[in-house]
Amino acid sequence: MKYKAVDPILRVVCPLLAEVNNQDDDDMSMDRAAAEVLDTMAINLPKKQVFPLVFEFSVGNAGNPNPNCREASVMALGVITEGCSEGMKKRLSDIISLVLQALQDPEQNVRGAASFTLGQFAEYLQPEISECYETVLPCIFNVLSDVSADVQVMSHTIHE
Repeated sequence: MKYKAVDPILRVVCPLLAEVNNQDDDDMSMDRAAAEVLDTMAINLPKKQVFPLVFEFSVGNAGNPNPNCREASVMALGVITEGCSEGMKKRLSDIISLVLQALQDPEQNVRGAASFTLGQFAEYLQPEISECYETVLPCIFNVLSDVSADVQVMSHTIHE
């Protein structure tokens, strides 16, 4: 913060969430490393420094033709939920609509990221997320019957 590096770091880290994993099993993938950096920043820095830029990234990539970018847009929100919960609660209706849109994406990886993110919301955005049950629950029920077992597994973590 002293060197005003938060903004430039986030502008580099968020797009790295869309990087395809081409690493060996022993090496950490670029998207995984980016997620860990983002989570650490969200937990340890002032939320007003992290949330607005990540939200801007998410909104800007939600309609991207590249499915990896759409996945990253939703995953970024899930990753910062624990650290930025208070700021996210204030924009919950906007955030929920973005995630529910991703939950209906034709790409499995985007739906899986949206399921993960809803699970994070269920854990860290209480009690406000409970007030959205009328729009969220029907979408969760649809995911439980998703053709992809991976998406179903992600959605089961919401119930745990």
